[in-house]
Order: sequence, then structure tokens, then C-alpha cells
Amino acid sequence: MSNNFDDQVQRNLMGKQLEKEGSILEAISLYEANISESFEGSFPYRRLAILYRKRKLLSEEVRVLEKAISVFNSLISSDRTDIKPKLNEFQERLNKVKDKRSKFK
Repeated sequence: MSNNFDDQVQRNLMGKQLEKEGSILEAISLYEANISESFEGSFPYRRLAILYRKRKLLSEEVRVLEKAISVFNSLISSDRTDIKPKLNEFQERLNKVKDKRSKFK
């Protein structure tokens, strides 16, 4: 478990560096790998939501936010005090995206 977490943290750090260098698609693929493994931190979900919003890929942004909500919901009974605020943040973002999306339909 610890080794996997270390790998995920490294992917986040590498993704952040790739973004700085302008290699957005490579960064996205690293963040996507982390969320596919249900990473228990908010970083890749936030970054993907932002990157997809910038690209006007609302359905991708919704997918990422829904995944974040699912992951953080599963952690709600843990001792971590950061879970509820993150869950609320992702829920609010999802509501905004869905409102925005409904205006285009």
C-alpha cells in the first residue's frame, strides 16, 4: 500500500512539473492514473477538473468530480479531518458544472 501511495505522489509531482513545462496531456495521463487507483488526496482531482474545464470538456470534469466525491465519501468515517471540507468542495464544484452544463442543453 505504502509503495503504491509513494508512486501516486511521484505521479502528482511529475504531473505538476509537466504542467509547468506545458506538457498538459502527459500531466493529464499521470493524474488519470492516480484517480483510476482512487488516490486519497485531492490534488489530481482538482488539477484534472481545472484542466478539463479550461478545455471545455464538461463531461470529463463531471466524471472527475464524481470520482472525487465517491473516493472522499468512502473516507468519511476515517479519522482524517480534511475529508468533509474536501467532499463539500467537490460537491459544490460538481453542482456548478452541472448548472453550467444544463444551460447549454
